[in-house]
Order: sequence, then C-alpha cells, then structure tokens
Amino acid sequence: MGKRFLYLISLTVVFSGFSQPVLTENQLSGKQFLILPKSEVNLQAEDFSGKFSNVKGRVSLSMDSNKVNGFDLVIDVNSLELEIPGMTKHAKSSDFFDVTSFPTITFFGDSVTNVTDSYTVHGTMTSKGISKAISIPFNISELKRETLTINAVFKIVRSEFQIGAADAVSDEVTINAKLQAKKSE
Repeated sequence: MGKRFLYLISLTVVFSGFSQPVLTENQLSGKQFLILPKSEVNLQAEDFSGKFSNVKGRVSLSMDSNKVNGFDLVIDVNSLELEIPGMTKHAKSSDFFDVTSFPTITFFGDSVTNVTDSYTVHGTMTSKGISKAISIPFNISELKRETLTINAVFKIVRSEFQIGAADAVSDEVTINAKLQAKKSE
C-alpha cells in the first residue's frame, strides 16, 4: 500500500465524522494546517455553475519561512450543488460524476514552487478513477499564526476525466477555490 492510499484512508476517517484525521506516515513536513468545513470549490462554465461544499485536506508550511511546501485535497462529490437543482441530480449520476462508484475527487501535491507571493502546486488530480498531472496556481490571501486562506483559480477539461460526454455541456470548467485552514494541534 502506498503512502497516498494510507493518507486517503485517514481522510476517509475525517469524512466519517471525526474532527481530526488520523496521522499517517505520509505527513507533510513543517507546520500542518487542516482545511476547514467552510471552504468551497466553485465551478463555472458557459452553461452551468455550482460548488462543492465538503472539502477536506491539509496544507503544510515550512518551519522557517512560512512558505507553502505541501498541499493535499479531497472533495466529497456528494456535496455538489449546481444552480439548477435537477441538473445537480443528473451531474451526480453515472452519466457524469457517478458518485456511487467515485465518491471523491482527490488532489495530491508532489511539489510546490513559489515566486514572490504566488505559488503553484504540481500534483495529481483523480476523478472517476482517472488520474492526471496538473499544476494549480494559488496565493495566500491571509496568513495568521493559526489560520490561512488559500485562493486558487484554474481550468480543467471535464471530458479528460470522462465526466459526461464532451458535447454534453461546456467542456472547459473554471475552478475557483477558497480554502480556509487552521493549524493542526
């Protein structure tokens, strides 16, 4: 079993109702911050918009410079809400996200680059069992001793993850994430 699988199991424990994840051998180095429930991942395309409201994960900052050096995220696909309620039910069906078989979207960062106040996390996003290497630009809009806020805006092509047929709805989707995190104790 890989370290990422063990971390995914620990985040599953978080989704099961425990307030803190079980720490595993895949701990990120540095100061650990856990993504708070008030975080959101918003979706915007030409013909639909919505959000995922159940997001878990962690961010790591280096001990000496407070620079981000690690980033992992798990999104509960059942928390998807689209602007048109009937569309939400269809998006969760096997035609699109297939939440019964694939209840989460994961992103595991492998490395983080930093230029001035901007970051890019490079890693692997997995949705519907399909993994793709992606890079996500982000910035920290607020950093206090115990909390931080991360903002990220990037685009994905949903058909690359087999989320619906390419011509079903807009294929390019802008992701706008606002993640709030609190220092782990």
